[in-house]
Amino acid sequence: MNQDNSQSNLNGANGTPVSQPPLAPLIDEFAFGLLINRALGGSDSRRPSDKSANDVQVDMVLGQAQNLSKMNDQYVETYVVRGTKELYGLLGAIYSYALQINESPLRDHILQRMRERLEEDHEVKTQINTPWITTVLRFILPTDRQTAYSYSKVLQVAHDENLTAQELPNYIKERGGISKITGTKEMEESNKSIKEHKEAKTQMLKKILQANAKAASTIVQVDDQFVLNTVAEGKKEGLFEFAVCVNPGGNERRVVRFFKVNQTTESQLLNLIAEASVPDDLEAMQEKLDMLREKLGITSGWGMKPGDKGYQPGGLPAINGVAQTNVIPNAAQNTNVGTVTIQQPA
Repeated sequence: MNQDNSQSNLNGANGTPVSQPPLAPLIDEFAFGLLINRALGGSDSRRPSDKSANDVQVDMVLGQAQNLSKMNDQYVETYVVRGTKELYGLLGAIYSYALQINESPLRDHILQRMRERLEEDHEVKTQINTPWITTVLRFILPTDRQTAYSYSKVLQVAHDENLTAQELPNYIKERGGISKITGTKEMEESNKSIKEHKEAKTQMLKKILQANAKAASTIVQVDDQFVLNTVAEGKKEGLFEFAVCVNPGGNERRVVRFFKVNQTTESQLLNLIAEASVPDDLEAMQEKLDMLREKLGITSGWGMKPGDKGYQPGGLPAINGVAQTNVIPNAAQNTNVGTVTIQQPA
C-alpha cells in the first residue's frame, strides 16, 4: 500500500506524471571565481602568452602610430631633407649671382637700377647705404622682406668667409642651417655694436678730460721720484698719467704716487671710468663738449681734431688759469679745484 500511495503522489488527478523541482546543486566556490574572471575578460583556459581582445586593439592603435611615424620619416626625407638640400643649392646660385654683380664694373649702376625697380614696381624703398647683398636679395624676393633679410645674412657671412658659391651649401649644413648662421651673425653684430659704443664713450671721456685740463687750476710740480714708469720696453705710453691718492678724511686728498701706464692699461682704466660717468647719449655730450671748448677758446689741441666744431689749425694753446668748467657727469659745474700739495718724505 505504501508503494501505491507513493506512486499516486507522483501522478496527477488524470494520472499524468508530475515533474518535481530539481534539487539545488552544491555551490563550487572555485567555479564561481572563474565565472567572475570570465566576466572581467579572463578565461580559465588563458595562457600567460595569450592576449585579450583589448590587448589586440591596443596593439592595433599603437601600430597606427608606428605607421604614422614611417609616413613622417618619408615626408622628412622627401620634403625636408631633400627640400633643405635644394634650398642650400638655391642659396649657392643666388650667391654666385650676387658675386657676379659685385665683381662687375657696372656694379654701382646695377644696384642703383635695382633700387629704382624695387621702388617703381613694388614700392620698396632701399637706402644707398643699404648693404649691396641685401639690395640684391630684396630685388630677388621683393615681397618677402624677412626671408630676404635672413638670406642676405647668410650670404654676407659667406662673403666674409671668402667662400665660393660651390662651397656654400655644405658650409650652411655644417654650421647647423640658416637660422643658426643668422642667429650667430645677429649676436656678433650686437656684440660689435656694444663694443663700438663703449669705445666711443671712452674716446669722449678722453676729449672731456683734455678739454678740462686746459682750464684746470690744479697744477703741481712733481719730482721724478714720485712718478713711477710702469710702461714695459716695446709698449706705447698712454696719453694720461694716473695718481694714487689717500683720503685720510674730509675733502683732503694726499697724493702718494703718480704712474705712467701703457696704452692698454690706460684704456682699461678709462673704460671703467667712462662706463660709470659718461651717459649713453653721446650726441648730447658732444654738444656740451663743443660749448666747453668754445668757452675756453679751444680751437686746436687739447683733444680737438680736424673736423671738430670750431677747429682751427694752430699750435697747442698755452696753459692758463681759467676756471674749470667740468662736463663729466655727477661732477660740480663751474667750480675751482683746490691745490694739491705733494709732501716730500722725511
